[in-house]
Order: sequence, then C-alpha cells, then structure tokens
Amino acid sequence: MSIDLILVDDHKLFLNGLDSILKDEMGIHVVGTATNGLELLDMMEKHSPKIVLSDIRMPIMDGVAITKLFKKKYPTTAIIALSMFDQEDDVIEMLDAGARGYVIKNAEKEELVAAIHQVAKGGFYFSPKFEGIYEKWTARETSDNTIKLTRRERQILGLLARGKTSQQMAEQLNLSRFTIDTHRKNIHKKLGIKSNLALAREAVKYTDIE
Repeated sequence: MSIDLILVDDHKLFLNGLDSILKDEMGIHVVGTATNGLELLDMMEKHSPKIVLSDIRMPIMDGVAITKLFKKKYPTTAIIALSMFDQEDDVIEMLDAGARGYVIKNAEKEELVAAIHQVAKGGFYFSPKFEGIYEKWTARETSDNTIKLTRRERQILGLLARGKTSQQMAEQLNLSRFTIDTHRKNIHKKLGIKSNLALAREAVKYTDIE
C-alpha cells in the first residue's frame, strides 16, 4: 500500500520539483500540492493523506498553524516540516505544534524518503543535525510526565520513537524479546494506550534517551 502525501510550499518552482522527485518513488503517492494552508484544507475535503510535507514560513497559514490545526482536526495525518531554516527555535516551535519530523531542504532525496517511510510507520524523524535539539525537547516535555514509568520503560519508548522493533530493542539493550514485549505491555497499561500505533505516536512525550 502506498503512502498518500500532500506537499505544501509557497515557492511553486520548489513545489513542482519536489513533486517530480517523489512522484516516481515506489511506495509514495503524491495526491496533491498546495501553496498555503488554506489550499491544503480544501484538499483535505477530498483526500486523507498519511503525511503532509510542509514548509514552515508561508503566507495566509504557515507550517506551525497547519500543524496545530491538524493535531486537533486531522490527528491521523502526520506533519513533516521541510524547511530551509535550521535554527533551534524553528525546530522547537514545530515540535511543540505536534510535528512528527523535520528535514532540512538541502537534504538528499534518500533522507527525505526515509523520513516519509519512518513517520508513516508511526515513528518520528529528525535530520541528524537536529538530534541534540530533539533530545533537549523530549527531556523538557517528559519532566512532568514520566512519574508512572520506570527508567527502562522510558528507554524503550525512546527507541520506539525512533522506529526500533522489539527485536532490535532486545539486541541493543541486551535483553530478551520476551522482556521487551513485557515492558511494552506494561507501558500500554500505565499510559492507557491500546494500539501499538497510538503508543508510537505518544512515545515522544515520554522519552528521556541517554
């Protein structure tokens, strides 16, 4: 099954180029392009994309406003920021709004495709240069939300947020697959989350990765 995607950018030349790059990519289906948030909302009447790949600074409705709105109105659609801006404040603002990814515009095609697939699976993706910002943000966000979870459970959630499978976690933490699955069941109970997809979406709020 292909990943339905909408592209949003106010620079039409870049938007058309991005569309051209992704349209032939196996497993990705660009269902539409928009130059601002209002055009995007019109498209949402006809499409239910898995991901919206959005610029941040645009007229009428910018990427931050889009992300905040989608978190409430279209929670099953994930937002990935694709921006030329790499300042910490921009990344933090999109994270606070609910973005699931942040990729710089000069990234290679392979990185962008990897980000799309990672987020579509329920994970999170931030370009390597943003890892320090991402971890700082997760530490801040979890300071008031980790009281119910053990250190190991938070560690597992951190790996889950990065798209690791139970087997990969077991190998990295030198634990058995059974132990990892037991921890995951406990996390589900503590956080009141039933599905694995919902758990992946919430993971970023509870991680404190070392």
